[in-house]
Amino acid sequence: KVLSAVNMLHYQRNAVARSLKLRVTKSIGIIVPEISNTFFTEIVEQLEKLLGPLGYALLLCSSENSVQEEKRKLAFLLERNVDALLVIPVGDVGAHFASPAIANIPLVMLDRKIEGLRCDVVLTDNRKGAYDVTCALIREGKTNIGFLGGDNHVHTSVERLHGFLDAMHDNQLEVDPDFILLGGMTQKAGYTLMENALTMPKCPDTFFVVNDMVHIGATSYLMSKASREIRSKVVFSTFDYLYYAPLLKFCHYAVSQPLDQMGETAAQLLIRRLDGDLQGFPSTVVIEPTICVMEDNGGVVTDDKSIV
Repeated sequence: KVLSAVNMLHYQRNAVARSLKLRVTKSIGIIVPEISNTFFTEIVEQLEKLLGPLGYALLLCSSENSVQEEKRKLAFLLERNVDALLVIPVGDVGAHFASPAIANIPLVMLDRKIEGLRCDVVLTDNRKGAYDVTCALIREGKTNIGFLGGDNHVHTSVERLHGFLDAMHDNQLEVDPDFILLGGMTQKAGYTLMENALTMPKCPDTFFVVNDMVHIGATSYLMSKASREIRSKVVFSTFDYLYYAPLLKFCHYAVSQPLDQMGETAAQLLIRRLDGDLQGFPSTVVIEPTICVMEDNGGVVTDDKSIV
């Protein structure tokens, strides 16, 4: 009789009402700095592939690179009683993630971490990746290298700057502080920083670029505004090798982050915590990246760490 009524009335289960009884919503809240960043959306796609078949729905929010917006989106997700949170934080401010309101909700930080915050973290070895691609430029013969993009409040940016400086120091090369050009992690920042750099005297023709968005912005400026003579000399190494990387013709070397492994590790941590398994908490997983060489752009394979 029940099944007959279900069919006759085209009954649709009310997941919201059901969650009040079970205290489980089968939803996971995700906050990323910007949805337009392909790296972040590819991570979310990996999580969807892994968590979707287990019955979880992902609620995706953008913090729009704003701590205030990040706080607002966190409150939004908590009001919807998500079972867990996965966050790529905007910067190094994290008191809102230590609130008693989320004390019993599993939280995984991905790609970036906030010092002093007690939660699971999944990272790429940003410092080593930046070190290796900078060394690749140096082995190619580049000695005057600038650093383009970044933010002192973003964990990944700081680690990549340290890796760049380590490589320059270990190879006894001077770093011109005028060409440590911080100013953001966005496409707009890359465009503006490249424009500003080319107006400065003694501008290097080689740069380590902090991420893919800054890389696209810098490339856009060069292709639309710079002379052919300037374009013929510019060389980049960059952090992030995504599907469109071969189209960015100034790049000789790129750090490829293992998106599949990062997504899988984060998903496994979330599932374990949702099942009540607190072994190893808080866990920090650091995954080593790969160095990609763009031979068609002029990159040279010089060691066994690199792949074409």
